[in-house]
Amino acid sequence: MPCYTWDRNCSISRAPRVSLESLPLKIRSFPTQLFCGLLLTAASLVLGACRAPLYYHPEFNFAGRPTPPSGLLNRVMATYTPSGGTGGAEILDALNDLRRNIQNTIPAWFIGGFSAGQPATIFSFPEQTTGYILSSSDGSLTKVNYSTESATGAAASFGPSPASAAASAIGEFFVGASETNGQVILASGSATYVFSLPNVDKVVTDQGSTVILAMVRNSNSLYRIVQLPATNNPVLPPGYVDCEPLLLPSFCLVPVADKNSAGVAGAAYDHPIGASFSLDGSTVYIDDCGPECGGTTAGITMLQESALVLTNVPTYDPLCGDPGHAACPAGAVSPLTVLPVANPVPIPGGVTASLSDGTTLYLAGQQLQGTGLFAGNLSLLSLSSYTVTSKYSISDGTHTRMIFGDDNTLWIGATQCSNGARAALAAAGNTTQAANYNCLTRFVPNSVAAGGTNAILPTWSANTTYNAGQRVTDGVNVEIVLTAGTSGGSTPTWTTNTNGYTSTNDGSVVWVNVGAVTPVQIIPTVTPNNPTATQANGGTNITVAYPNTDQNQVYYGTLSGICWVQTLHKMYTAYGGQIHAFYTTDGSEINNINITIQGTVLDVAYMDALTNSAN
Repeated sequence: MPCYTWDRNCSISRAPRVSLESLPLKIRSFPTQLFCGLLLTAASLVLGACRAPLYYHPEFNFAGRPTPPSGLLNRVMATYTPSGGTGGAEILDALNDLRRNIQNTIPAWFIGGFSAGQPATIFSFPEQTTGYILSSSDGSLTKVNYSTESATGAAASFGPSPASAAASAIGEFFVGASETNGQVILASGSATYVFSLPNVDKVVTDQGSTVILAMVRNSNSLYRIVQLPATNNPVLPPGYVDCEPLLLPSFCLVPVADKNSAGVAGAAYDHPIGASFSLDGSTVYIDDCGPECGGTTAGITMLQESALVLTNVPTYDPLCGDPGHAACPAGAVSPLTVLPVANPVPIPGGVTASLSDGTTLYLAGQQLQGTGLFAGNLSLLSLSSYTVTSKYSISDGTHTRMIFGDDNTLWIGATQCSNGARAALAAAGNTTQAANYNCLTRFVPNSVAAGGTNAILPTWSANTTYNAGQRVTDGVNVEIVLTAGTSGGSTPTWTTNTNGYTSTNDGSVVWVNVGAVTPVQIIPTVTPNNPTATQANGGTNITVAYPNTDQNQVYYGTLSGICWVQTLHKMYTAYGGQIHAFYTTDGSEINNINITIQGTVLDVAYMDALTNSAN
């Protein structure tokens, strides 16, 4: 009884062959019939247990989530536009890295009933089996049911070309910034409230639906929304900017106090561009963009979250004591978090994105160089001493995405990376990874060069199949596979030359030394100025593995989306308008031939994540 199965762990003893001729045509004995029936039942059970269905999952696989129509357990949703005017959402199988089923009978899976122009942003809440897709053309926000893999209608509308939007995990509030109309738009239940705020370009909310913030382009001001007590005679908060609805207000937009810890008015923020929240829900970290946005000093302003919650309605003007405002009353309290250092905390490396792991605040941004160009940096701020403990060079560009991944990694995405210091080095002929100007960075916190749980890269192994693009450490430097093959039986003599003119032969594998092991990798690894095959020693020039439609061999383009495929050691990205997936173990790229989507890919989200933080 042969075993045919996809499950490599399945084994079965081969039963002795039984010829049909050895059995009578009619079996009249009841015991014999019973025996044969049991034999057939046992055979059926063995075959059924042996054959593992490809898309079978329990009715409730985890956290009470039902099996979706596609039957996939590891789904990545990707939004795309085929022409710019319309757009859709496709589902990818992130376990097998396919946009179709294994049997090739289903060419693709889509979110049923969804269509919108330029679906640029996904707000993904897998814990609630729900997502929301924002159209950057008409401003519609569509709700997606992850269980049924279908759109369930409009959640909100923010008007054409919204500059920013935010959604709460439980769907209580949706907020958008219409910079064109100078409006903050709040959707709550079936009601919509529109507040006037000229040049507003950023809104932020926490996942608990307790804090809603708004920021204004080229400004040092910060605003928040408050909810008034339900009464027939609501008292409007002093210093409010706008309250809605006009006749019986329910919500108001108010400024946030702007004095720094030294009491200087207007110095608490410097061109704020975003915010993140502490894991314990006590602190809001305001990203002060500074020089990168035309300001003076980049930094982080830390505010008490309790001072900013919706139900904390001001009883006095938040800007009291500022020029043109009344003096502060006795007992006035600052929303600033009390720190052992000055607040805000200066971050010379720049800040446009932040993310906390509870002990360290990771800050990505750019710093102006003497050349007049900006260079990307990752700054690590200790949340015990509130000082910058380390700064690393990362990809240039405006950093908008930060996410943790498997293998103790942090991934940072940026946009418009080809005009910074790295691109200038590439143009000048630099052969090091300092001239790699791609938009994605892999960082390994608290890392060691080799060995241990926090190793930056795997170590070399003998008699192992290596694919092009895989990386190992030779103990000192990073070695990347130029030519795929099988490694030799003993450690090769690694070249120490990092100028790209020599390589290391190892069995049938050819390795290229791309420099010293550091916690930072620009993804993908390219060597735009190394010699090609016609120039020297067979060539050591490494290009992108799967070029986008522009056929650029060294630059993928803007990273507009990223998600962590938890426990599978993968990151899926919307990178240069197409799907590119990478292994978290070493940053090497997964062949994207079977996950390529027709059109321009705008964002991605892991629908089956264990937590909302995977997106």
